[in-house]
Amino acid sequence: MWPLFLLSAAHGVTDLSQGALLVALPYFKAKFGLSYAQVSAIALVQNLTSSVSQPLFGYFTDKKSRPWLMPAGCFLSGAAMVASLLAPAYWLVLTFTALCGFGVAAFHPEGAKSANRLSGAAKGKGVSLFAVGGNAGFAVGSLFMAFLLADDRADRLLLYLLPFIVLAVLLYRLTKLLPRQSPDRVAVAGGLKAAVSSPVLIILGIVFLRATVTAGISTFLPLYYVSFLHGDPLYASSLLTVYLAGGAVGTLFGGILSDRLGSKRVMVWSILPVSVLLFMFKSVEGWIVFVVLVVASALLSAAFASSLVLAQNMLPGNVGMASGLTIGFSVGLGSMGVLALGRVADGLGLPMVFDILTVLPVAAFILALFMKEPAACEATVPERA
Repeated sequence: MWPLFLLSAAHGVTDLSQGALLVALPYFKAKFGLSYAQVSAIALVQNLTSSVSQPLFGYFTDKKSRPWLMPAGCFLSGAAMVASLLAPAYWLVLTFTALCGFGVAAFHPEGAKSANRLSGAAKGKGVSLFAVGGNAGFAVGSLFMAFLLADDRADRLLLYLLPFIVLAVLLYRLTKLLPRQSPDRVAVAGGLKAAVSSPVLIILGIVFLRATVTAGISTFLPLYYVSFLHGDPLYASSLLTVYLAGGAVGTLFGGILSDRLGSKRVMVWSILPVSVLLFMFKSVEGWIVFVVLVVASALLSAAFASSLVLAQNMLPGNVGMASGLTIGFSVGLGSMGVLALGRVADGLGLPMVFDILTVLPVAAFILALFMKEPAACEATVPERA
């Protein structure tokens, strides 16, 4: 069991950079006198490099196992993040941010594939434990970077590298213990063909809708309470904290329930209630708001854990690419969906954004009804002659 906990911890450390960048953006703006468009470009570069390239890393790790990508990707994400903070020019910040994104992308497919292999029969539990590490890392990364930037001391930034060095060393030692797995050429070819089949595309559509809702809530929740309702920023931040905490819990239990009830059943019945909860969101007050948000976040994350397990089962010869598609590519597209929601907020107001977010889970539920479990699905590895 300890290798799974190590992978989860490494996932958390690797994803520190994604949470840390959000806090570092004001630092970059003040340091170089950037416009908001230039600041947004930094975040966009990391998002694109870390999400779009993940399926490619997954494909190449499926063709030939490359466990060294886990320690290398983990270390690169931290080293490039520190380099971007110490960079003397804006173009170097963009360059190092891109390298940071590639480090994140290199770690995830091989890490998720290793978690799948080490989980045995309880793949849902193992994969969800791996995913929880990423949730925790994203949240802790912002706090860690805020502490390091508090006194504007460059030497303190080097402390950011410490957890990356420790986990990279431990991961490297773990790779020496992992059993070598020779790729099945037929399985790899079949997985590539199955990756563009309707069952897999349905899963990616569900992941895209779920990611748009998740990112939309986390992005517009503080704005709704502070800018639209003119509420207390501390209250808004506490709502966001509760929302993120609910996601970590839902990820873990979603994987466990997938082992017991089946991935499709968990996805179908966890996504639809989110629509009801978001409909209630604008009309409830007090402590009920916290309950609505934490339950909605848990259900959204349960659907994500199930979709990851299901995609890996649908592409047994391309587990790495399946992980890259669900963790990286579709989630990255969900972030692009948030940009579209921003246009809606500018033109029609913030309440309309939450009206749209209320409808998206219904669309995901309808897609889930057409999904098939891998045993009955055509997107399987072709049989040998």
